Formats: sequence, structure tokens, C-alpha cells
Amino acid sequence: MEKTILQLYRDYNAALATNDVRALDKLLATDFTLTHMTGVAQSRQEWLTEMSQGTMRYFSSVEERVAATETATGWQVVGDNHIEASIHGSGRYAWPLHSVLTIERSADHWQIRQVVVTTF
Repeated sequence: MEKTILQLYRDYNAALATNDVRALDKLLATDFTLTHMTGVAQSRQEWLTEMSQGTMRYFSSVEERVAATETATGWQVVGDNHIEASIHGSGRYAWPLHSVLTIERSADHWQIRQVVVTTF
């Protein structure tokens, strides 16, 4: 099962790096929230809309390390990636981002319910 969860994490990062909103739409739970490194929290709809509009644009995601731990309600994945992005009209910058993902079962598949991002 851990391999499946780690693949979900990698699928999330691949979709992020290519701005694949359709793929993210399938990976994220309907009540998904993303807390950015600034501390600002966004709903699934807000974030995907900003990606669709190009307000948040991602260029790459390179994994440095990742670990998955089973919890009482699903899985927690902790990963460090180097992300290149342009956020709200900024230039193209690279950030070392530490992400903590909460993953839970939804019907017959696993979905990401929450991501909290800080730097490392």
C-alpha cells in the first residue's frame, strides 16, 4: 500500500509541475485545502482556478526525499521538493518546499485531503 501512496504523491507533483488541473482535480478531495508557505490557505476550487487562469504557474518539481506513514484515518506523506514557479505575477523562482500531505480513502480510491507547505 505504501507504494500506492507514494505514487499518489509523485502524481500530484507531476500534475503540479505541468499545471495539469484535470489530473489534480482527480487527485484532490472535494474538501481539499492547500496552505502555502506564506501561511495563506486556499480551497481546492480557489487553487485550481488560479492555476487555470495562470495566476499560479508551476514549471518543475524535483523530489529530494519523501516518506509515508500510515495513520488511523489514512496516510501522511512528508516530502521535500525543489519547485520552480511564478506566483501572482512574480518572476520565475525556485523554492525548496517541504510538504505534508494528508491522504484519505474516498469511495474506492485514495485522495489528497490537505497539503501544508513550508520551506526547508
